[in-house]
This record gives sequence, structure tokens and C-alpha cells, in this order.
Amino acid sequence: MQKASLHQDFGRQVCSQCSASFEITDDDLAFYERLQVPAPLWCPPCREMRRMAWCNEGILYTDTCALCKKPVVSQYAPKGPRPVYCVPCWWGGKWNPMDYGREIDWSRSILEQIHELELSVPHTCTTTDTSNENSEYTHHAGHQKNCYMTFHTSLSEDCYYGYGIKKARSCVDCHYCHESELCYESVDVQNCYNLAWSQDCKNCRDSRFIRDCIGCSNCVLCVGLRNKQYCIFNEQLTPAEYEKRISELQFGSHSIFQELLKHFLALQRKHTWKCLQTEMVEDSVGDHLYRARDAYMCFDCSDIEHAAYCSQLQLVSKYCADIYQFGIQSELCYESAMVGYNIYNCQFCFDLVEQCFDLLYCISCAASKNCFGCVGLTHGKNCILNKQYTEREYTELLRTIVEKMRADGEFGEYFPMQFSPFGYNESIAQLWYPMTRDKALKKGWKWQDALPFTKSLETLKTLPDTIQQVLDSLTEEVLACESCHRNYKIIPQELKFYRSQDLPLPRECFPCRRLQRMKLRNPRKLWTRPCMKCGKEMETTYSPERPETVYCEECYLKKVY
Repeated sequence: MQKASLHQDFGRQVCSQCSASFEITDDDLAFYERLQVPAPLWCPPCREMRRMAWCNEGILYTDTCALCKKPVVSQYAPKGPRPVYCVPCWWGGKWNPMDYGREIDWSRSILEQIHELELSVPHTCTTTDTSNENSEYTHHAGHQKNCYMTFHTSLSEDCYYGYGIKKARSCVDCHYCHESELCYESVDVQNCYNLAWSQDCKNCRDSRFIRDCIGCSNCVLCVGLRNKQYCIFNEQLTPAEYEKRISELQFGSHSIFQELLKHFLALQRKHTWKCLQTEMVEDSVGDHLYRARDAYMCFDCSDIEHAAYCSQLQLVSKYCADIYQFGIQSELCYESAMVGYNIYNCQFCFDLVEQCFDLLYCISCAASKNCFGCVGLTHGKNCILNKQYTEREYTELLRTIVEKMRADGEFGEYFPMQFSPFGYNESIAQLWYPMTRDKALKKGWKWQDALPFTKSLETLKTLPDTIQQVLDSLTEEVLACESCHRNYKIIPQELKFYRSQDLPLPRECFPCRRLQRMKLRNPRKLWTRPCMKCGKEMETTYSPERPETVYCEECYLKKVY
């Protein structure tokens, strides 16, 4: 699906959602023809927003399992229309999703009937499985131990307040942190140890305030270094000089942290930046793209090929388009969100866990094949609206359903925004595509007015400046976020981490801290501008009006190496 040219105009269409003009290329059309689906009516950003609106990736409530009546942590607000089961009950075989099966009503909208089924079938409180240990307050997570408020996390232990944490241990307040340990307030770090306030680093250790560094250790306030040790402000020091300078700094002081942060930001303003964060890519366009071939407008993806308009897709996925999240060993998937392990030829689906093949418009299914409009199925085959059919009946009925949906203008588009289980402000769409309450409601989308936050209940108004001044009793206090004024707390495990790493207490709540980390990353948007070294045109996530010095990849590599 690679474009012959990023700007070659094969065909234009007006988005039916935002009225923007967008491109549909010959390669796009060939892909749609292969899947036998019509071309989309919404532009790529609006399509991603619609998929994201189905994904709550940061807000958790307390509720009660509708089956066993035990308390649960849930992605769904209490007293909602959907039955919510705890993880053991949902996966434990105590109920049968086929009991909710129903016939097609040919006089009504097919998508409305899927929505009605989705409202009646039990949902798991969080998208996790029974592999987690002592990690109740996590979501979209698996194989975790002792984790708290982590999302899209797997194979990790003792991690708190993170997003996109993979194979990590003892990492706190990190965003995209892979195969690392003892990292704090770090963004896009891989194979790192004992970092704090760092970004875009690989194979680094024992450092503070570093960015765009590879293979570095014992560095503070450094940018753009390669295989360096004992540096401060990018200045090479002897080990003795470094230790003396470090001993004079109090990293555990909040006031000193703020001064160091100012110096760090000033240092970054002088740095030369690479146009895109890519590595081992071929014929591909996107950012934070690793080991990719023939990928177009893909972001935060790795080990993919023949893909377009995908984000956060990973590990041997190919021939996919318009996928948001997950996608491990997936193929021929289109317009779906939360596509899991080993998914083949599935379109317009949400939350497919694993081993799904040839599904259309299905939700929360696993190990199923040849199904349409089904919800909560495991080991389903030849099912429509959770009702069993023979293979021949299924094939004939599916053909008729698709014909009706095409005639009604429903086939080929994702589930409508108004059918999402979440208010727009509960979903991840609000972080990437912010919208006001009035605008969302005017469009007919939902809004959650009872988010699980409190204000004005703080019991402690002023925090100690240094971590050494903090008493154990602080974990019993209620604090107020300096940015949004919502209340938050410091959990005992968190305080223990700050003490062991000599870090000041955070002054903001988790949602504000997470938003600040997201703002450190460039937008998922590309601009064409000249390299500020050689003048060659390049694609970059740095808009032309930004003040940073941005080089093409070739010039950047010559400078840093």
C-alpha cells in the first residue's frame, strides 16, 4: 500500500465527518477491492478518532460484578446499561454468550441490532486476563505482577502510572518504556536502566535529564550523545569530576528539579533533531516506526509491512490498514481497534483477543471463525448475532446481510460513535482529538459528566520540598493537583520508589502527568519542509513554523556520529 509519491493525487474525496479533502490512492483502492469493502467516507484522522472513541485507556471506576457480586475495578461507569463481570467470571465459563443470540430483523438497521446485542451481552470489567497478579487497577494488560494504574502493559512487574510498558520492572510514570528497569518520568525509552526525566533513549543507564542518547551512562543534562559516559551539559568529565558535580545536586528536591528542568529545556532548544524517529524502515512514511517495510502514515508501530493508516501496531503484522492498537501477528485486518494475537481477515471489529479469523463487525471475541455481528464469543463458528448456523446457512445469510447494509449505506464504515460504550471524554480520542462537551453532544455523541475524580477534598495543601522530608503518613493524605486541582494520593509502593531513587513527590495527578508526557512527543502529522542543512525536501513531524533545527536523516546521522 506504499504510495508512489506522498503527494501524488490519484483521487480526492470530501470527508463526510469534517468536510476536509483527503486522498484515496490506487493502492488504497486495490486493498479495498481485495477485501471487497467500499472506500471509506471519512478521512484518515476522523477514522482514527472514531476507532479511538471506542477505547477507554485511562479511566477506571469501582463497581460490582453482575454475576458473583464481588467488588471490581471497571472500565465502565457504574449503573450503565451493560452487564459487567469480573475477569474470573467472564473468562471462567459460567455463562454462555450464545444464550443472547437473536434473529436478524430485516426491517431495521443491522448496526442498530448489533448495538442492542452488545448492550445485553456481559462485558469483562477490564480488558485483562487471569495471568495478572496483584494488578487489579490495570487495563489492556496481561502477565503483570504488582502493577497499578498501568495501561497497555505486558510482562511487567512493580510498575505504576504508565502507558505502553512492555517487559519492564520498577518503572513509574513512563510512556512507551520497553525492556527497562528503574525508570521514572521517561518517554520512549528502550533497554534502559535507572533513568529519570529522559526521552528517546536506548541502551542508557544511571542518568538524569537526557534525550536522544544511545549507549550512554552516568550522564546528566545531555542531548544527542552516543556511547558517552560521565558527561554533564554534553561536557566530557573525568569520573572524579562527574561524581563531585553530581554530589552537589539534590535530585530529590522539587525546587532544584524545576531549575534543572529549565536548563534541560534550554539545552534541547539548541539541539539538532532528526526529521522522524525511524529505524530499519524501507519504503515507509511515519514516525516512531521501527523495522517496517511498505508502511504508509503509520505511527508508533514496529515489525510491520504492507500497512497504511495504522497506529500502535506491533510484531509481524502485514497487509493491514486503519488499525488502532495491538495487532500481534495479524494480517488482512481493516478498520478495527484493539486487534489482538493471530487475527486474520477481520474488518470493522473491536477488541478481538486472539485467534480470530474471517470476522465482520464483531466485538470482544476470541478463538472464533466465520462470524458476523457477534459479541463476547469464544470458540464461535458460523455465527450471526450470537446465533448458530450451518456453514451453508451462514454463507448465504452473510451475503444477504452485506447486500442490505450496502443498500442502507452502513457497510464499509466502523461502528457509529454514538454506540460506543464510553463518553467521548472517557475515551482516548479526547487526548488525541480534544473536543468540548457541547460540540460532542451536538454531534450526537455521548459525554460522561460523572468522571471518577474529586476536588476540594485535600487534607494536605503543601508538600515537602525534598523527599527526605516526607513522612510515612503522607500516603494517608489527600493531595490536590497543581494543574487541574483534582485530588490524588501517593500510594505506599510509590513513596518507597521515590525514596529509593531520590526523587521529589509529583505535584500533579496521574491524568495531568500523562498528558504532559504525551505533549513531549510530536503530533501524528507530517509536514513537507527542507532540511536545514542540505536543503533537500523531507517529511517530518516538526511543522515549518517550529523553532527547532531539523535535519534529514542523512545529515542528522553525519552530525551525531
